[in-house]
Amino acid sequence: MATNADIDATLERYYAAWTHDDPALYRTIWADGAVFADPPTDGELPATGVEEIVAAMAAVQARATAIHYDRRTTWYCGHSVAVHSLVTLTMAEGTAEMPLLHVFRFADDGRIRRLEAFFDLSLVTMVAGERPAWMVPAPRD
Repeated sequence: MATNADIDATLERYYAAWTHDDPALYRTIWADGAVFADPPTDGELPATGVEEIVAAMAAVQARATAIHYDRRTTWYCGHSVAVHSLVTLTMAEGTAEMPLLHVFRFADDGRIRRLEAFFDLSLVTMVAGERPAWMVPAPRD
């Protein structure tokens, strides 16, 4: 069974991989058959398996020159963990801040077996520059 210390070590590697754009480190934190839904949607299948997940990471990294996570609150419930962060994205268009909620499910060995990332584009604050087209929120029904 993974301990909170095991889970915390994986979380540190997860956020370091994003901050340093390190696909090799990113590969080390995912359990076999892991699922990554960023964001979870009803219409699209999430990335499944380490290589699909790394490709999804690369697609996000391609939009940003830097990503920084300021972890605000972490909730633990056994092998499930929710993390609220403020993410700062530096892009060609400018710098954006966005609140983000990650919901992790961990395998017994402490690696991630499922991750869902929740964010609302209407909560994005442009600190500098112009909001890129991909960050414009869709109209709500």
